[in-house]
Amino acid sequence: MRRYLLALSVLMASLVTAQEAVDWSSLVEKVMPAVVTIVSADAKDIVQGSGFIISSDGKIVTNFHVVAGKPAILARRSDGSFLVIKGILASDKANDLAILQAEGRNLPFVRLGDSDRVKVGEAICVIGSPMLLEGTVSAGIISAVRELRGGRKLLQITAPISEGSSGSPVFNRKGEVIGVASFILSEGQNLNFAVPSNVVKALLSRLGTAIKPIPPLPTLSLEERFEQAYQEAIRTVQEDHEALRSLRLKDIAAAMAKAGQFDRALQIAQKIEVTWARSLTLAVIAKAMAEVGWFDRAIQIAQKIEYAGDRSWALAVIAKAMAEAGQFDRAIQIAQEIEKPGSRSEALETIAEAMAEAGQFDRAIQIAQMIESAPDRSSALAAIAKTMAKAGQTEQANQVFQLAFQTAQEIESALARSWALMKIAEASAKAGQTGRANQAFRLVLQTAQEIEDAQYRSSVLMNIAVTMVKAGQSDRAIQIAQMIEDAHARSLALVDIAKVMAEMGQFDHALQVTQKIEVASVRSSALAAIAEAMAKAGQFDRAIQIAQMIENASARSWALRDIAIAMAQAGQLDRALEVAEMIDDPVARLQALADIMAAKQKAGKE
Repeated sequence: MRRYLLALSVLMASLVTAQEAVDWSSLVEKVMPAVVTIVSADAKDIVQGSGFIISSDGKIVTNFHVVAGKPAILARRSDGSFLVIKGILASDKANDLAILQAEGRNLPFVRLGDSDRVKVGEAICVIGSPMLLEGTVSAGIISAVRELRGGRKLLQITAPISEGSSGSPVFNRKGEVIGVASFILSEGQNLNFAVPSNVVKALLSRLGTAIKPIPPLPTLSLEERFEQAYQEAIRTVQEDHEALRSLRLKDIAAAMAKAGQFDRALQIAQKIEVTWARSLTLAVIAKAMAEVGWFDRAIQIAQKIEYAGDRSWALAVIAKAMAEAGQFDRAIQIAQEIEKPGSRSEALETIAEAMAEAGQFDRAIQIAQMIESAPDRSSALAAIAKTMAKAGQTEQANQVFQLAFQTAQEIESALARSWALMKIAEASAKAGQTGRANQAFRLVLQTAQEIEDAQYRSSVLMNIAVTMVKAGQSDRAIQIAQMIEDAHARSLALVDIAKVMAEMGQFDHALQVTQKIEVASVRSSALAAIAEAMAKAGQFDRAIQIAQMIENASARSWALRDIAIAMAQAGQLDRALEVAEMIDDPVARLQALADIMAAKQKAGKE
């Protein structure tokens, strides 16, 4: 017994030593702005507790008993400012949890860790407001993980929980919240308990349709919000260095053009100092004008672009918009004025495809034959053949497919030949001609092996993998992607595969593919693409959930932008505004508001 007690004392001493050795000062300084004091009241009394912000748009976690039945709730931040609580988004009485929604934007927040991975003896610290002593820090360890009836768990901790600490975050050394301080057993000595963070995650995932939409700020109209976002974006970009400022001004100008404010967009373009960025901005503005049918003005803007490449691209986009509007003769005229052969070929390819879609097959083939670039010519013929096959003109389609094959196989460059063969494979698969598609896939894989440059070879394999996914060969596509030697290129290929799967509605499969991505920043891009596809499919709640999982702040902002845009296009303008308010990046937020305005204007016209 003595030996047992000695061993226990040594163990406890080692745990205390480990606890004392942890310097929490830098972590506390980092997370303190996200820790709040919660004050709730009704006609009878006032209750005080603690909480913490878990999202930049103001979601706050606290204990249920701190806010239950209280109509008035405020959150006081460490700097003394107050956040008005608009409502309780979700609650879990059994686990003593509540998620509040505060007014605010771009707020500091902390991340939830994985409480299933905590270890007994692990060092932790708690930050709360016991007895109104705000910002009190107490350290300790995880002393046990307690299993309760019904599968529930509690974390037993040695860090003291006093009155007013309820709802405090329990941090691990990484700065992740692994628990929510909940209660103390008054009969025991230092018996304190916290709800595991994974219970909070489960509550968050259940928000879904149960969440009542939070109304936008009542004093601002959409137009006023847009103007406010514009001013904030302009202020923000002034702090960037010249090249980055020019690129972000391009994005702002694009947003203004999207909202139909073309004159302001052009004014912004003239402020851009870097010539190539200014040229690109004018091209983007011309594109926006063409998309709304302002062809003459779009052409005028395009012709003012200094760089021939951007000028050619803008005219190609205008020609495409004209073709889609059925103005084929004018589109051909514009295409033939394009200086750069590549852009000219691309424009003619688009026109040929639009003519085929309109049933003008003979003329489409004539335009395709005018294309100088053999890969583009082969691609255009394959697209025409696909449309003919779908229209039931099987014999003629087979002839055009054969012509596309012949054109592709005469291309000397293995890289260009592989690209042309991929387009044939994709078109054949879409036309339901599986045999021809598989033949093209075999040829393109053989061609890829001829490419000596590893980077170009990786690029071809990436495109093959994506084309196979589109053709319904997902497993084979993943195998092809994993053949890529470079880890970054391999990750990019898997991103493209996940994106295509998501666009096809295979969301769970797409999420599984993201687990294979080795590069973290690239994985963020994949999750952003999946969130966007979910939003376009109308799965808004799940899209937001995925977006909030994205580690990279920039990727998270642009994912939320895409979700807001999809909501606006679906007519959910109020909810789109809510999501726009969650966006940290001011330029991304401005672009989201531009699309919301465009959707509102369109709805007004209809």
